[in-house]
Amino acid sequence: MNPNKINKVATTIAAPVLFSKEGTVEKVVSMAKEAAANGAKLVVFPETYIPGYPWWIWMALNNNKKLELFKKQYANALEIKSSEMDYIKNIAKKHEIIVALGFVEKDAGTLYNSQVLINEKGTICIHRRKLMPTGEERTIWGMGDGTSLQVCDTSIGKVGMLICYEHSMPLARYSLYSKGEEIHIAMWPGANFKSQPRDRKKIIDVAMRNMTFEGQVYAVYSSSCVGQEELKFYLEIDPANHGILEAGGGISGIVDPISNYIAGPIEDQEQIVYAEINTENIVSVKHMVDSVGHYARADVFQLNVFSRKFQPVKFIDTAEGIASETDISPDFLENIPEPSTGNDKKK
Repeated sequence: MNPNKINKVATTIAAPVLFSKEGTVEKVVSMAKEAAANGAKLVVFPETYIPGYPWWIWMALNNNKKLELFKKQYANALEIKSSEMDYIKNIAKKHEIIVALGFVEKDAGTLYNSQVLINEKGTICIHRRKLMPTGEERTIWGMGDGTSLQVCDTSIGKVGMLICYEHSMPLARYSLYSKGEEIHIAMWPGANFKSQPRDRKKIIDVAMRNMTFEGQVYAVYSSSCVGQEELKFYLEIDPANHGILEAGGGISGIVDPISNYIAGPIEDQEQIVYAEINTENIVSVKHMVDSVGHYARADVFQLNVFSRKFQPVKFIDTAEGIASETDISPDFLENIPEPSTGNDKKK
C-alpha cells in the first residue's frame, strides 16, 4: 500500500454508557462521525470502551456481587461476528475513517480485553487480545497469544496497537517496531481512583513519550473517563469509594517521533483532539536512532517471538492416523513417538 504521508488523526477521552453495549456503540458511532466530519482519517477509542472498564474488580466486594457484575459485563460484551460490530464497520466505510476500538470481547465462555482496527473500507485489519491481563483483571479475562502482535499497512501508514500495561513489556513494543510500525495506537482506562499507589496520568504520559523515542513512531493514545452516572454507581455498590473515587480521570494525546505533543494532552472530560501527522518525519529520526536497524546489535541481542495460536483441543482423524500440519502444531508432529514393534524390549 502507498499511504499518504500527511494525514489528520483524532483521539478521544470518552465515558462509556456503563453495562450498555448498545448505548456505548451509539457513542462510538457519534464520535466517529464527528471526527470524520472534521477531516480525520483515524479515530481512537479507549480500552474496553464497550461496555466500560470494570473498576469494580479492584473494590472490596464479596464474591456474589462480583459474579453479578461479571454476568452484566458478559451480557454486554461484544462479539467479533455480531450486528453491533457490523454496524461500526459500516460507519467506518460510509465515512471513510479508520476506527480503533477497545472492547470486552466475548468468545464462547471467555471474555477478553480486545482491540480492533477497522479500515476505511469497513474491514477489520487487526484483531488482537491483551497478552497479559493486569492484576485483578486476570479474574475476569483470558490472555491473548503471539498472534496479537500485529502491524497493519493502512492508507495512513503502518499501524500497530497495544493495551494499557502491555506498554510495560519491552519485548512486545520491540516486536511491533520490527514489523515496521509507524503509528502506534494505545488504549488505557482512566479514573481518579486515589486508592491505587500511582499517578495514572503520569504513567501514561511517560509511557507514550518513551515509546515514540524508543521506536521512532507516532503515538495516538486514548483513555476513558468516569462520568457522573458511573461514579454514582460505584459509590452505591461500595460506600468505601467515597473520597477516593471522583468523576473524570483519563488522559489522551498525540505524540510525534521525538516525544513532543502535537495534540493534547487532554484530561478528565469527554472530548476529541486532532493533529496532522507526517510519516516522512520518521526518516529524519531514524537517521539518528533506528532501534531495529542500525542502532540494534543483533550480534549481542536477539528476540524470538512465537507468533502462533495454541488451542486446548485438536481433533485428529484416527482413521488416517494423523492430522494435517494445519490442524496441530509442528512441535507436536516432530515429537510423535515411533510405533512400537514389540521387539524393542531390553534383552
